Amino acid sequence: MGKLYGIGVGPGDPELLTLKAYRILKEADVIFCPEKEAGAGSFAFDIIKDLLKDTKARIVDLVYPMHYHGVKLRRMWEENAALIAGELKEDGTGAFITLGDPAVYSTFMYTLPYMEQAGVEVEVVPGITSFCAVADSMKMPLVAWDEDLVVAPVRKNSSEDLGKVLREHDNVVLMKPSSNQEALIQAIRENHLEDNFVLITKSGTGEERLVTDFEELKQYDIPYLSTIIIKKQGRQTHDCV
Repeated sequence: MGKLYGIGVGPGDPELLTLKAYRILKEADVIFCPEKEAGAGSFAFDIIKDLLKDTKARIVDLVYPMHYHGVKLRRMWEENAALIAGELKEDGTGAFITLGDPAVYSTFMYTLPYMEQAGVEVEVVPGITSFCAVADSMKMPLVAWDEDLVVAPVRKNSSEDLGKVLREHDNVVLMKPSSNQEALIQAIRENHLEDNFVLITKSGTGEERLVTDFEELKQYDIPYLSTIIIKKQGRQTHDCV
């Protein structure tokens, strides 16, 4: 049985790919690319494809539907794991690519337990998260001194749920903010944080958009590939001594 690497390719800029990830992708026999439906294409592969123009690896697309029907999802994860194991039944190397870092809301981690059950050796290679890339591009610390940080998804949360998170933490990263934009906007308004957020979409892709104005946020149709950071102390850089 071959070996599978779960590789984070970062938020969008191919130059943010780690040297280790690049080496493994160049050496891989198979590259597994998640897509939301058959034929939709893989954004993770779009990030790295220009780096792999001369690759001889087989490119295998895997469907990971964007819904939360538990039984159907688990069946899909298991089916994808079986497909991967089949591709690696001989002594080959596979690379499963995923946006950002594999440990943060990635499709790869849902499949990982099934890979281990199938007896496939697995190694996970870190990638740069979208929220780290956003904070760095803004020259804005995610945390300083004794502040805390929480990372949470916006799904079907109510504004009360989001508001509680915003009140209880110094710095909040909200992933998937397009899932409930109305609740997000209401929570920001009710907690008087209109000047304390930054939203970035499609980070590092050349199509990125930065939103820091609350009126603009209210009118903006937030796309899926978006991240928002909300800082109770404001967006200013913290002085150090």
